[in-house]
Amino acid sequence: MATRGLRNNNPLNIRRSGSNKWQGMRPVQTDKAFVQFTARKYGYRAAFVLIRNYIQRHHANTIGKIIARWAPSSDGNDTQSYIRFVSRTTGIPADEPLRFENQQALVEIVRSMAQIESGIIEDSDLLNKAYLLAQ
Repeated sequence: MATRGLRNNNPLNIRRSGSNKWQGMRPVQTDKAFVQFTARKYGYRAAFVLIRNYIQRHHANTIGKIIARWAPSSDGNDTQSYIRFVSRTTGIPADEPLRFENQQALVEIVRSMAQIESGIIEDSDLLNKAYLLAQ
């Protein structure tokens, strides 16, 4: 059975917020906690937009800082294990500064995050298309 993130076309499990109207959102939202998208590319696009905002607005420009915001321990997450996994699977040190313009690095990070969040090893072509949609 598909995970909740995959059923919602939201593999990184972006939470609902009253103010966010994402591109590609399903017209009717039946999940009370997480955004539902019409296609996975829109779920990934939203993730890239959020990560871009983390980097540009909140100075969360490392894997460690991104994951600490995305999956804080205060929400019951094992944030440190999540950071170690993404760093190990991408080959990017957890404290290495990132720029959103580094498409290859961001695609690999989101790919690893999807593996943690929804148990999927996503196709790089789909992730690259979603990254471009976030521009």
